[in-house]
Amino acid sequence: MQRQVADSHGAVDLSASGVPAAAPADGDAGVQLNVPLIRDCDDAQFEDIMATSRTVPVLMALWSSRSLESSSVLSMLEGIVRERSGAFQLVKIEVEKAPGITRALQVQALPTVCALIGGRPIPLFQGNAIKEQVVPVLDELLTAAQQMGVTGRVAVSGEDVKAPVPPEHQHALDLEESGDLDGAIAAWEKIVERNARDHDAEAQLARVRLLERGTAGNADNDLDHADELFNAGQHAQAFDVLISALEHSTDDDRREELRTRILDLFRVAGSSPEVNAARRRLATALMI
Repeated sequence: MQRQVADSHGAVDLSASGVPAAAPADGDAGVQLNVPLIRDCDDAQFEDIMATSRTVPVLMALWSSRSLESSSVLSMLEGIVRERSGAFQLVKIEVEKAPGITRALQVQALPTVCALIGGRPIPLFQGNAIKEQVVPVLDELLTAAQQMGVTGRVAVSGEDVKAPVPPEHQHALDLEESGDLDGAIAAWEKIVERNARDHDAEAQLARVRLLERGTAGNADNDLDHADELFNAGQHAQAFDVLISALEHSTDDDRREELRTRILDLFRVAGSSPEVNAARRRLATALMI
């Protein structure tokens, strides 16, 4: 295998890999292979991967549980492959279970990511990398694959492109399913505390808090009334109740309580015209 065309921090110009500019081959354009979008591979299965690479570009991620960076790189690649909906097959190769592949590819660091196009290995990067570095490389790789006549896709279903639920998220969802809303809230709070950038967990936390408040059955103040409206699908009206209360309040603690509740409901509602309009009004109200 040729030397890596990227250092351990990023990515590269594929022209350095020696991929020839070949005329497109006939016959495979539009072909969809019924193969897994993401799969594992050991030495005995490598011929299957070689065969797939003659129709669909294959990404090979060589990894080990001993490598701290392997998990994050695999997760990042899985996300990209799902987003591309069949443009690549991702093959995860645990080096301890595939010593022959590891030797053949002359792996020197983990994780190592290569492509396989038409049976030909192309080194991409080794070590850690972030999505913003990798996506341009994969765009170039697709162009190279087309030049080499490898233009097929993996036939995918909705389940294939759906990201798996992280185990810690599933635990919180299971607690909610069992009726333990307090436990679910505590679980989501721990997840958000560990990773403040987990916006899905933030939205789930806000949603379960809303469910818990609904079990009280009270509507004797603006917060409760807004919850009732929101649960009835009247999102704009719920936002109006809370923002109006914030606009008319001069108590800093009360305004902060209202602001926090509004942001929670924004997270539950997701992106919508009602949310966008309410965000603009909230920004103005906070300047009063």
